[in-house]
Amino acid sequence: MTKSNNRSIMMPLIDYFQKGAKNRQTGQIGLEVEHFLISKKDGKPMPYHGSHGVGWLLETLKDDYPKHYYEQGQLIGLESKEVLITLEPGSQLEISIACMADLDQILTIYLRSLKPILNVLSKTEYECCWSGGLPTVSAGQVVRIDKKRYELMERWFEKTGTRGKEMMKATAAVHVSVDYQDEEDFIRKYRVANILHPLFAFLCSHTPVYAGIKNEDILLRDSIWQDTDSARCGIFPKLFDADFGFETYAQAIQEMPLILMNDQGQFIDTQAKTCEEVAQIYGYDHQAIAHYLSMVFWNVRLKQFIEIRSADSMPPLYTQAYCALIKGLFYQESTIHKYLALTTQVQDIQKALDHLRKDGYDAQVYGYGAKDLLQTMLEDAKKGLDPKEQAYLMPLEELVSMRSHRMDLSIEESYRKWIETHWLSSKESAMAITHAIQKSELNLGGNMYTRTLHIPKIFTQQDKQIFQSIVKTTYGIFTKVIQAYKKDAEIRKCFGFSSDLEELILCEPAYASPIPICRIDIFYHENTKDFAFCEFNTDGTSAMNENKRLNDFLKLNNIYQKDPHAYEILELVDSWADALIQTMNQDPIVSRNSRIGICDFLENAYYTELYVFEKVFQEKGYDCEVIDIRQLEYTNGKLISKETKKPIDVIYRRAVTRDVMDHYDEIQPFIQAYKDHAICCIGAFQTQLVHHKQITQVLMDPRMQKYFTQEEVKFIEAHCPLTYDLTESILEKVTANKDQWIIKPKDSYASKGVWAGVDLHLEQWKTVLEAHLDQNYIVQRYVTPYHTTNIDLVNQEVFMEYSNMTGLYVYNGELAGVYSRLSDGGIISTQYNEKTISTLFLR
Repeated sequence: MTKSNNRSIMMPLIDYFQKGAKNRQTGQIGLEVEHFLISKKDGKPMPYHGSHGVGWLLETLKDDYPKHYYEQGQLIGLESKEVLITLEPGSQLEISIACMADLDQILTIYLRSLKPILNVLSKTEYECCWSGGLPTVSAGQVVRIDKKRYELMERWFEKTGTRGKEMMKATAAVHVSVDYQDEEDFIRKYRVANILHPLFAFLCSHTPVYAGIKNEDILLRDSIWQDTDSARCGIFPKLFDADFGFETYAQAIQEMPLILMNDQGQFIDTQAKTCEEVAQIYGYDHQAIAHYLSMVFWNVRLKQFIEIRSADSMPPLYTQAYCALIKGLFYQESTIHKYLALTTQVQDIQKALDHLRKDGYDAQVYGYGAKDLLQTMLEDAKKGLDPKEQAYLMPLEELVSMRSHRMDLSIEESYRKWIETHWLSSKESAMAITHAIQKSELNLGGNMYTRTLHIPKIFTQQDKQIFQSIVKTTYGIFTKVIQAYKKDAEIRKCFGFSSDLEELILCEPAYASPIPICRIDIFYHENTKDFAFCEFNTDGTSAMNENKRLNDFLKLNNIYQKDPHAYEILELVDSWADALIQTMNQDPIVSRNSRIGICDFLENAYYTELYVFEKVFQEKGYDCEVIDIRQLEYTNGKLISKETKKPIDVIYRRAVTRDVMDHYDEIQPFIQAYKDHAICCIGAFQTQLVHHKQITQVLMDPRMQKYFTQEEVKFIEAHCPLTYDLTESILEKVTANKDQWIIKPKDSYASKGVWAGVDLHLEQWKTVLEAHLDQNYIVQRYVTPYHTTNIDLVNQEVFMEYSNMTGLYVYNGELAGVYSRLSDGGIISTQYNEKTISTLFLR
């Protein structure tokens, strides 16, 4: 038949396309994102069947979706007014968002639909993965969904190319759709989408690893499609014909072998019949036409909108950036005409793909350098966007400026980009968090309240395992130090404590835990996973409630609230109360009616936290009071509170040993009760062996190292910084290389009296050294902290580099949680612009 004779047959398709035309430039974008759900154990995608299969996943979600779609008795799709969830052949999960013009709303709906999915996945071995190609295993290891439709397609593609199974089971894409006003508008936009396809595919390439091997094909997904079925994939062959339009596209559909058809709910093999031949049997209702159109896979498809299929599956921020790029380019007449002029030859589009695949950013594309053309394209897109939408392009602009394709961002980097593209809402969120802090017990009055930054500290489960290993080894070493001190006079000489303090240390507690609570502060390198010790806190270990309250305020953090279910939070207040109760119950003098006294020198105390713990113990059924350690009396073998006149049976000692010894004569009631074992003291003075800054030198001392295993000695030498007494003999060495050293008092806390050479000019450093020479100070090799980028949105407008310190809370020898502090200086403490942030673990 000639084309003119075919027109009447093609009219249903042509009418269908004409009905899709909008009478104005809508600015609307349609979005589809495909995701791999990959096992963390073996890398295989989640199968459909099984107790933790995709079918089960959809069943858990279906109450949130009014429409449910079944095929062969199996749930294969969910739909609401805004979202459609469907499955691809390899169980890829596709989320489609209804067309709308508001880019922020599109991403919000997408993330809102993703949240419950991630929440369900967090309870399984599977995780969500954005990648153009399956990164972990080959397509041959993927179980195809048992659907007749996919069986027939797989059988067909075995005859038409070599990579059909890869396309079906091992690829995932982002499809973005735009509207057209009429046929002429369709022709222009469709041609431009094809012309720009190589640039879109290159810019949005996101397959660094494929089938477990580093991927060298920057346009991998495009390569796979080209070798699937050349007749129905790639570039529409008549793209630049003079009479190209709805009719040309309809004719190509009609002449295409259909592969399969839905016959009253059952998919059947159409035996290579063309669409036209099948339509003579099944007709042209809306559902049939939608099926016919879905059986071609050109780079750009026509439905009742133009579907651009160029991008790999990408993380959400890049997906939003890509949506902004498409919207900015395709709803401006000037840009449409500009890019139409790049070529009128299908061969040029193929050459562009070939050049980009071979030369990357150095490729010549339509006569221009690829990087220059990409930058121009991004600048042109901005002209079609409002200022807020322009900011969404930033992630793609950064890729081009860095000549990169790196989208595997850390969570912190993703958060940074989120803040940059949601600046006003992030500022408002940061202000709300600061106001909450100021209204809470984290405000000690005046200007003394906890400062924070907007991006939480994010660790992985691997980091958590490393922390647990650090704690296990370090706690074992500490235990040996305490044991050696008690039985070996030579070890006691290493510390040189006074006879009064030595007597307290040798007084054995009646519970098993040598150190009920401590915090091991380390400098942890988040990339290499190496670390160095900073110091060890036992006496008066604090900030558990600060940690807890910052976690409470995450509900105000706009970026955290995008995906709260993705994180594990380790609670430190209630868990410490439980650990203390468990420890004190090992002491025979403790009963269920025992009273707890939380004791400190209150003028030095983080007293708001003490009252938080007082309330927690009371809620757990214990009579408890916060009391100054000087307000105790010891009568008839009982320690009594002068405030309440009630006995104290258990002391939660927050008073650090340095303060205890400075006020030794003033607190004799407590001292005598301790010596007489009339109280259960959490913690005993033996913890001072670890708290004292000289512990680093002791751990290096041959007299001490004879108690350690070879592995423990290697561990100490690898992670303990070199330490000396600050004396005349070391002065020249420390002065000459000031940036390599830090000085600390041997027995202090809260980083009081700590100086880092890196923060001072040489003359200042010399003055500090001379002032503290032979003053019971140590000098220690300065460890350059790991740096991360963060922002104080309340007080600043720019991101800054911050030094990081990681504090590992240890309750009775087990990792309990992490305290994350940052500073823009060389020392991380409240005296030196310290910021405290929430700590989260990726599930």
